[in-house]
Parts: sequence; C-alpha cells; structure tokens
Amino acid sequence: MRTILTERVIHRGKKRIKLIFNFDVDIMNVLDTFDDVAWSETMSCWHIDFEELYVENLQQRFKGIAKITDRTNNKKRTPYHDIGKAHKEALNRFEIYLKNRRYSPSTIAAYKKRIRDFLGFYFDKEIDLISNEDVQYFNYEQMIKTKASHTVQNMFITSLKLFLNTVSDCKIEIDKLERAKNSRKLPEVFSKKEVEKILNVTQNLKHKTLLLMTYGCGLRRSEIGKLRINDINSDRHLILIRNAKGNKDRFVPLSEKLIESMRLYYKVYKPKTYLFETKPGFPYPAETAYKVFKNALRKSGVKKDVGIHTLRHSYATHLLENGTDLRYIQEILGHKSSKTTEIYTHVSNQNISNINSPADDLDI
Repeated sequence: MRTILTERVIHRGKKRIKLIFNFDVDIMNVLDTFDDVAWSETMSCWHIDFEELYVENLQQRFKGIAKITDRTNNKKRTPYHDIGKAHKEALNRFEIYLKNRRYSPSTIAAYKKRIRDFLGFYFDKEIDLISNEDVQYFNYEQMIKTKASHTVQNMFITSLKLFLNTVSDCKIEIDKLERAKNSRKLPEVFSKKEVEKILNVTQNLKHKTLLLMTYGCGLRRSEIGKLRINDINSDRHLILIRNAKGNKDRFVPLSEKLIESMRLYYKVYKPKTYLFETKPGFPYPAETAYKVFKNALRKSGVKKDVGIHTLRHSYATHLLENGTDLRYIQEILGHKSSKTTEIYTHVSNQNISNINSPADDLDI
C-alpha cells in the first residue's frame, strides 16, 4: 500500500500538516477533495490545515488507498551520526560486493558514501527493520529539503538497490524504490572563442596542454590524468582510453595540433608513465585538473559558473556543429545510445581516426 508521511509544521505563521508522498493519481484524487490543501514551493510538498485528530481523520479519508505515518515526534536525524558494528560490517560487505562486480574505485566510493549517510541517518535502527517508509522519509529530509540534484537522488536509489543485494533479510521492497524523474536541463557549453580565451590565458605549458587535451579529445576529468604515454598512437592519430566509465575501452581521435602540442610538452617535462604526472610514475589527480581549469576560467573573464566537464560538452557540441555524425560522437565520448540508453553505437577505428578535432580550429 502507498504511504503518506505527515508532520506538524508552522508555515507562514499558521499550524499546518505536511503531506509527503510519491506522486500517485489515487492520492491526488482524494487530496483534491480537501478545501484547505495547498502546495508549498519552499517545503516542496502539499499541506493542509492543522487539526488535533489529523492522523485519525487522514486515515479515514485515505482508507484503502494509503497508509498514514506521522513523523512529528521523531527526533531530528542526521546522516553524520556514528554507526555501530553491525552497520559497519554491512558497509564492508557492500564494498566487497562492488569490488567483485568490478565497479571503479570512484563509483565504489560514491555508492558507499550514499549508504553510509543512510545508515548514519538510521544509526539506531537494525537494518532488517528499515522500511520503504524510512527510505521515503530519508529521501525527503536529505534530498528534497536540501534541494539535491536528480543525479544525487538517483545515485542514492541505485546504491540502495545494490546494497540490498547484500542484505539477507530486510523489510524494504526493492521494486517499490522509485527514481526521480529525469531533469531536462541542457549542459552549458563554451563557444570556440571562449575556449580560445581559456587556453590563451594559461601560460603554464603543462596546464595548457592538459586543458587542450581535455577539450580536443572530449575527455572526462577522471580520464585526463590516467592517460598513459603508451596508449598514444600519433601515427594513427588515436588515443586509447582504458577502463573508462562502465569499464569500457574506447579510441578517440588525435588531431595534428594536439600531437604538436604534446611533443612540445613532452620535450620539456619528459613524463615517464602517464602523460600528465605530479612526479615520475604518479598520475595527475582529477581534483588538480579541476583547479587548473577553474583558475584558467577565472583569468579568461568568461562569465560561466561551470566545471572542467564543460570542455567535454563543448567538444561534443562543436563536433556536431561541424557536421560529425552523432553515432561517431557517441562512440568517441563513450556514451550509451541516446535511443536505448543501454548499448553503445560502434563504429570502426578507421572512421574515428579520420575525424577532425575542433581543436584544429583554435588560434593558439
């Protein structure tokens, strides 16, 4: 049965009852019969007038449609509470489970954090007693109230579903865990002139080459620091990206301008294993690459509050504007098909190597 969470609040100086639930037509049909119902943008929920017997009255009106669970007297919870031995052991089992399934270290860390927050929120509750209602309450308190992104909310649901595979007995019903509706926000991109500004204000050769490679090959920030010298094939104008997102390898085209820049960079810095290193044999951290980009963005005067990933978005957009077939762009970026979201569109490496990078058009 569906669940509606209720809570007494003071809203605009008046006593009100918050109603927290996943969208449901039957619930909304009943809610439409209330004279005092209203939607609050600030609370991100529906609310009604307070009355002393509101729980009993709501139970009567939603009888057979939804269960009413009141949260008013619950003590304030936080995801940062210390967790006990049983919760820690469960978290360790989850980590082993993810490693056995060959998830990347960054994905494991992200999923573990979501589950650690969830277990910290319910530190005083045995895992096998946590219910779907508890998940819904956590989601509201930690995602909706804090205005977390759709991506963060969906990552939590994905993490929880995987975590439940490692729990032998639990009240949570996996098939009832719902992801947030996808946001339709488009990624922000740079114009070619803006990319030129960012690169031209970067005087440090290593930093400039790093940013040029990120843009000119459409790389993720987690990929740029892991580029190995042996994976660069200047004769074929290709770079092999190993173990990218989804544990997939892929080739990306390497333009003549990028090859020239890399050769100049190589003569000066003489890297040993990775193209970009903090010291011989040690890859450049993604966090450092991000800081390099933000510093260049600030100096360039380009007024956009974006991260280094925008260079990748811009690369794809500029390829498309140059007439590159969408299938090739999906392959270069390592994206799943826009139609099925489950499979990759494969093209030959020969076709990829013939694609001109938009980096060739830059005046740098």
